[in-house]
Amino acid sequence: MKFEKYILLSVFSISAASGVYAQTTSNPPQPPPPASAMTSPQTKMSVMLAQNLEKSQQLEISRERREQAYAKLLEGQRYIWNSSRGRAGSVGGSRLAKQALLQALELNPKMAEGYTALAELAIIMPPNDIDDALALALIATKLDANNFGGYRIQARLNTFKSRLNNGTLDPVYTPKAIASWKDVTRLDARNAEAWAFLSEFYEKTNQPEERIEALKKWIASATPIETQFYLKVVGAQGNLQPESATLKLGDALLKTGKTREAIEIISRSVGDDPDNTEAVELLRDAIAAGDKDAAAIAIESLQQAVFANPENPSLIILLAETQARAGKFDDAAKVLQSASDKVAVSDKVSSANLQVALGDLLAKASRTDEAISAYQKSLTVRGLTDNEPPTEDEREFVISVFEKMIQTYKNANRPADVKAVIERARQLLGKNDLFADRQTISFYRESGLKNEALQTVRSLRAKNPADYETLRLEASILTENGKVEDAVALVKNLLKKNGRINRRD
Repeated sequence: MKFEKYILLSVFSISAASGVYAQTTSNPPQPPPPASAMTSPQTKMSVMLAQNLEKSQQLEISRERREQAYAKLLEGQRYIWNSSRGRAGSVGGSRLAKQALLQALELNPKMAEGYTALAELAIIMPPNDIDDALALALIATKLDANNFGGYRIQARLNTFKSRLNNGTLDPVYTPKAIASWKDVTRLDARNAEAWAFLSEFYEKTNQPEERIEALKKWIASATPIETQFYLKVVGAQGNLQPESATLKLGDALLKTGKTREAIEIISRSVGDDPDNTEAVELLRDAIAAGDKDAAAIAIESLQQAVFANPENPSLIILLAETQARAGKFDDAAKVLQSASDKVAVSDKVSSANLQVALGDLLAKASRTDEAISAYQKSLTVRGLTDNEPPTEDEREFVISVFEKMIQTYKNANRPADVKAVIERARQLLGKNDLFADRQTISFYRESGLKNEALQTVRSLRAKNPADYETLRLEASILTENGKVEDAVALVKNLLKKNGRINRRD
């Protein structure tokens, strides 16, 4: 908590400096005379000033005193400015600013700006009293319902106290923070910070429609000048720029079932920044959740993105998937084949991956032989043959392709071809590799050949008696065959060997 408070103080120190517009002189400022209304160490500024304000409610403040008060306000702001910039007279600048501001409020207790300035000082000056600052900001907004600075201080401090960045929201300060940020947007409808925080709060409080509206307003906001507080709350990965809200809006729309609108929003992001992998993956999810007509919306943006990034396999594959989902299957297959051919020499890995994507596309369309041909071509493009075992780096790719081939033949109900691919894999990967055996067991189980599956797994476990995964597989098959007691005995025997079962068991 101490570290978080330190961060808060450092951010408000920057904020206080940037929010001051009083003119300064090049000569060192002279200290003001002692204020007649200084607080004692035991008395909060907000308490003392609230009492003075109460006493003066029925009093008429003369024009002369209002002018003197405003001059003192500017003087206090000048001290803050000089102190924050390290200019002459910076030593004790905050103390001198406090004195000047207190004198200003002694002259005119109804001047809202004075309470706002003191609220910021209460945060950055020892004892760094956040509650006192909140109380002062509240006085400012009660005096002036349009006091922007007062509402922003309340919003930031209530946000800090709400524990927005700590997972569990505080039930007292969360609604206060939301209300304060709403007041900020009432006074500045294009305030990016306010809409960004409102969208965060709405997400955490399960208000999806309100979150969507806040994100739309954030996108339409002006480019923010101050971003430090937002970044400290949400983390360094945060971005307060309005364009950063686009993906958040797409995600929010997708979660509320507004798939078509989500695709429209995310497609524009991909078109503007084709290298944004987060946007590409989010668009893939949106397209998968949408219908044929919704998918068609994204095609043009994806075509533009692929045109700008012709060597980006992820974009090309997504374009093909989108075209296929929109009913343009031949266009999709052509895109993948053409892209694969273009990089077949310069980038064999990408070319092979594009062939795999083509195989997946054809397999989904039940074009079995064409799919198998594409999968086989992916191996050929990578330079892999049945005559030479793959390297360790190539093995994962080979296994992935063989799995796809096997599944494609299973879906087409071609058991002889399934067995042929498994045997091919055994020859290529070596007899000591477990891939072919496990695929055989899986094939037997799915085909209802439980005894054959049991015999194969026992043969496999005989070669690898210490393989726990194989033992679990045998126990599962025994259970499927109705031999539950044998399965239990098998597991207990292993537990005894490992010392994980007691005598009572």
